[in-house]
Amino acid sequence: MAAIRRAARRPTKDTLKGNPAINAATDRFLVDVNKAPVDLLVKNRFIDHAAAALVGSCQQCFQALEAGRPIPAISHAGACGS
Repeated sequence: MAAIRRAARRPTKDTLKGNPAINAATDRFLVDVNKAPVDLLVKNRFIDHAAAALVGSCQQCFQALEAGRPIPAISHAGACGS
């Protein structure tokens, strides 16, 4: 998340695409958060913080973070009985 915050402070000409530093930091974050040995609620909270750091810097990165949320897995983690 620190890398995302640093990258988001850099100048960005196009807030749709961000800048190369934002893109690289977001990609790295998504890989790392998916490999992290933490439960799904913690992963979701990490994504909250990363997305907050990106607001106004890169819309596509923000959307990638939102798409990476483990919400379906959290809501159906054994609760539906199937």
